[in-house]
Amino acid sequence: MPKKSRVKPVVVPKEDWIKKEDPPKGVIEGKSYGYHCVSIRYSVDNIGEGPNLHVHPYDEVFHILEGRAEFTVGEDKFIAEEGAVVFGPANIPHTYKNIGPGRLDSLDIHLNDEWIQYDLPRDGEKLSAPGLS
Repeated sequence: MPKKSRVKPVVVPKEDWIKKEDPPKGVIEGKSYGYHCVSIRYSVDNIGEGPNLHVHPYDEVFHILEGRAEFTVGEDKFIAEEGAVVFGPANIPHTYKNIGPGRLDSLDIHLNDEWIQYDLPRDGEKLSAPGLS
């Protein structure tokens, strides 16, 4: 028999973590509930928009819910379309941008109990996702 979990199931209503409705954006850190992950809902309508280059000290999983994104992970570039899952390794600079047509909507799961991000903005870029958290 598996060991009993130390945490209980939790349902967090949309209005408690989605900060912007259209396009939807929000962050929820698992540490508040005893879980070891962070979920980020990130959506953009503008072609070419997305987080700037950044790095995390833990792995990250991206699920493309809608649209198409061009990812840059280290030296690698590739396109992920609706339904795709991308695994991003810890300590590798990465970014992704909406390549359209239409909205890019993703659920990004950080395998850590709190969101830690080091932005590496290039010329002309601002910090990623202001007001998201």
